[in-house]
Amino acid sequence: MKKVVASLLSLSLVLSASVSALAAEPVKISKSSQKAASANDPYEPNDDLPFASFANSNVSYSAEIGHNKDVDWFKFYAKPGQLNFAISSLTSEKGNLRVAVFHESKMSGAPRFVENGKLSFTQDLTQEGLYYIMIYDYSAFDSKPIKPIPYAFKAIYNQ
Repeated sequence: MKKVVASLLSLSLVLSASVSALAAEPVKISKSSQKAASANDPYEPNDDLPFASFANSNVSYSAEIGHNKDVDWFKFYAKPGQLNFAISSLTSEKGNLRVAVFHESKMSGAPRFVENGKLSFTQDLTQEGLYYIMIYDYSAFDSKPIKPIPYAFKAIYNQ
């Protein structure tokens, strides 16, 4: 019995020392963990390129920009042709949504601005391969918090 009590005392000392050490470090919350808690965005975590959610052609997707540093990434594989893309904000809180679409070989694209809560465009897809859709709020460059911005989009492309 003495050994059990001594073991439990030792264990509690180790645990309290561990908790004290953790308390001394500042809390670090990753973007992914912030968004993983969002019940309104089933595609999270997709804040980083390696975690981009796959978007099928001619299927509607609903998601959310949940905070000012949130960037939603989607990807699709397409053959040369045209991309028809449409997005709309699903709330009166329009925000400053931006959309960029680019091929895996050129990891940058000019953003298009969602105005009055809606945007539709056609873009030439000149080569076969993996394409990325980047959706974000312009407030990502600001430190002010934003209200969540739910949105829906549809991409139609040659498979």
